[in-house]
Amino acid sequence: MFACPKHELHTYLPSLRVTNSLLPYAMKRVRIMRKEVSINDMSWSFGFRSEKSDPNQTTVSFYDRISDKRTPNYPVKKSLEAAVEQCFNVYCKDGSIIQDLDLCRVPKFLCERDGGLKLSVSRFQTYGVNVDDIDYFIRFMDLDKLERVHLTISRERDAPPEKEFGMLEKPVFINCKELYLKINIHRELPINSFFDLRNQTLVLEHDRLCVNDLQKLIENWKTSARPIGTTFCFVSYDGDVPITKMLNRSKLQYHFPVDVQCDSTEQIKGIGMKMDEHRNLVLYLGKHQIRTKTFSALKMEVMERGLEEKNEITRPCTSA
Repeated sequence: MFACPKHELHTYLPSLRVTNSLLPYAMKRVRIMRKEVSINDMSWSFGFRSEKSDPNQTTVSFYDRISDKRTPNYPVKKSLEAAVEQCFNVYCKDGSIIQDLDLCRVPKFLCERDGGLKLSVSRFQTYGVNVDDIDYFIRFMDLDKLERVHLTISRERDAPPEKEFGMLEKPVFINCKELYLKINIHRELPINSFFDLRNQTLVLEHDRLCVNDLQKLIENWKTSARPIGTTFCFVSYDGDVPITKMLNRSKLQYHFPVDVQCDSTEQIKGIGMKMDEHRNLVLYLGKHQIRTKTFSALKMEVMERGLEEKNEITRPCTSA
């Protein structure tokens, strides 16, 4: 904690000053929570004055991660929502460029805004957002600039099971280039929800993927128009064994061995299935990195079909 002169307070807290038109529009990371907005290495925390019952009495504090210093709580004559809105408006203007955007809730003021805002976001992460609210925020994003989406699906209180996966019906998640899907629901997946996804890369983090669901997904991909390079990845937290068992138990027809080049030096064996004269669907045991850790992964990829792969065999798969 440190003392902050009044002129510095007005510099640090956008909810207390007039917008500075010289502020940069390019940001590495933005995070939006109910009572906090973070921009790069700075964050603004909002709360209520404990001794006041007036909803228009809000407190604001500023935290600088680089110096690891935080201001005291200062009173602001605004509602909490209005204070968050003013902070958001200072940085997230029309045309702002954001490298990483974390959305934990959709603020009420964005739900009520008609337009006049378009954000260029490269990577978008959202968790805990109600499926009915997400569209209010998505309309302010330039989807042509969106490269990757991290979506966490958790159990919603009193929500019917079909609504939990309602996010996967949204075009932003169906069509984004890369979709990283983490599911914190401990039951079998409604695998049909995955059939319409058209991501170039689809990564699934879940505690299990049953053989029956894998077979349905394989059949869906085999008959689809997915282009060469399209990849599905199921991350295993329990090593190679669960993946090997899945492949051994899968009743794959008309398959053949395929050499998969994982990197410049390593080549592993995969299981190939013909999609058409130009494409194979290939399953193999690979690796997937999450931050600094590397996990075993079942990978399924649409690959170019080679001339040497004409001699398909029709026996059950017995190894990866």
